[in-house]
Amino acid sequence: MSVDPRNVILARISTGLSEMLGQMGAHATMRDMGSHSSSELWPDWPQQLPPAEACSLLADALSNIGTFDKVNMEPEGDSVKIRIKGCEFNHLGQVESSPVGQRSICFFGFGLIEKSLERLTGNQYRVELLHHDTAEDTCHEIARFR
Repeated sequence: MSVDPRNVILARISTGLSEMLGQMGAHATMRDMGSHSSSELWPDWPQQLPPAEACSLLADALSNIGTFDKVNMEPEGDSVKIRIKGCEFNHLGQVESSPVGQRSICFFGFGLIEKSLERLTGNQYRVELLHHDTAEDTCHEIARFR
């Protein structure tokens, strides 16, 4: 598998933040950066969409940015089940050795999803990793309504 050099650079920045700010500070910083990136990536998105429509739009957008093979998002009650297959950052253990879900770069993605869902639905969510399946190269995450 070929790794995009831009993602290696992002992973090194993420690791550097962890070294400078500590894990908690880096996580908060990266989540904030992800949140701010939503409107820059998708400035003209609709608002007040039903959760199923918002999930479909966001999953397609995330699947097409080049970092993930496939993103699936499904509303379930007050939460959204998220499956991210083939995240390139999962393959950069030589750059960022923290476990998947505890890497600062993961928190960028959490913030990006949180803010994007908020922009699309008007509701606030908090994203977290539930489980990383190494064999399937898939992160199982949840966005909980808050």
